[in-house]
Amino acid sequence: MKKKFLTIAVLAIVICLSSCKSSSSFENDVKKMGDFRCKMQKLMAKDPADEKAKKELEELSKEMDAYGEKMRVKYEAKKDDKEMEAKATAIMKEAMEKCK
Repeated sequence: MKKKFLTIAVLAIVICLSSCKSSSSFENDVKKMGDFRCKMQKLMAKDPADEKAKKELEELSKEMDAYGEKMRVKYEAKKDDKEMEAKATAIMKEAMEKCK
């Protein structure tokens, strides 16, 4: 599970490194990834023997992977924009601070 979490974290960083023509679309995409990470964190905190949580975690991982791939393709051309990277980092940090 930690390996998947690390993969997701790397994916989030890739998205954070991305930019977009429409900043509101970009912000929404980063917020959505933040929501995925928050849900992942909550599920990973549950009892490892909880089969329902395991199944939810597997489904969430698949959904995150598909979304991450979509975002990689969407933002591929503008992945070196430092301003957007900083903005994405701030959005992600805010989303994770709200995660309880």
